[in-house]
Amino acid sequence: MRHVSIKLLRVFVLFMEYRDLQTVAAWAQVRPPTVAYSLSRLRDITRDPLFVNRSGTLEPTPFAVKLERAARQILDKWMEVAQPRDAREIGADAGRRVFVGFSPSIGDPVITYILTALYENFPGHSFSACSVTAHPAIHKTFEAGELHCAFMVDGVDMQDSVVPLNIMATPRRLVSADRCRENGLAGRDWILLQEDCESSSPLRAFLMRHVSHCRETVVPSWQSQISLMHSAGGICPILDFNVPLVTSDGKTLVLEPPADFPTWATVHFLMPRDAPDDVPLRDIMEVGASVLRDPPKAVESGRRARASAHLVPVV
Repeated sequence: MRHVSIKLLRVFVLFMEYRDLQTVAAWAQVRPPTVAYSLSRLRDITRDPLFVNRSGTLEPTPFAVKLERAARQILDKWMEVAQPRDAREIGADAGRRVFVGFSPSIGDPVITYILTALYENFPGHSFSACSVTAHPAIHKTFEAGELHCAFMVDGVDMQDSVVPLNIMATPRRLVSADRCRENGLAGRDWILLQEDCESSSPLRAFLMRHVSHCRETVVPSWQSQISLMHSAGGICPILDFNVPLVTSDGKTLVLEPPADFPTWATVHFLMPRDAPDDVPLRDIMEVGASVLRDPPKAVESGRRARASAHLVPVV
């Protein structure tokens, strides 16, 4: 096992979760053949088949189940080592106000989790959050110093003065609280965010192709979108990590999307090419990315850390 890399373990854990080359490739931001090669390499190293095909279903071997537990522990330890500088060290930096933008589709709860993590990891800085969309003039906001960084979904056609860094790919789902589904998606009410209506949005292109006769309601925030769906029905496109938050009431269902629905969304971190030295933008990106990759885990880790802090004796 000396030759097992973090990359191999990450691909293996993703495959244990999704059991699909295309899905794992999208998550890992590689091509499907690369995923297949990584699994083959891991089989050679461990001398175990890892998965057995039974009636068309891939089932992990007993060794693979044990390996997954060990791999997750190793990856968790690696994340601890690879995290940004210690909060106390960061707090020693000269503090300033940092303006952070968020695509509304990230969702109010997850944005709150990210801001909480930033607040705890950067005690020497203040943060101001705002909504952003992929409009052509967003680079002017950076150039004017009105925005230091942004977590943006999809649109990345930026000017040279703005650097887009790919954080992750995440599935896009369709949810509805409307029980009437006889007509499929056509003719249904769609509840959208402003970013969905931008010309660069893959959702905009999809709606124009398929449901041009539907009624659209554009709302200013994710919370308004979900509240309106629950009260009036309709269809909402949301990111996968928000599905548990929306469907926990048992009244909202996940719909089967059409074949050409833009199933995957990409979350980017935007920062100016000439970034100010006194704003730790890369560290901010890593903190936000750790929340986005697993919001429930990030929240639970934060709770445990705060609980541990209260148990430290004062001497």
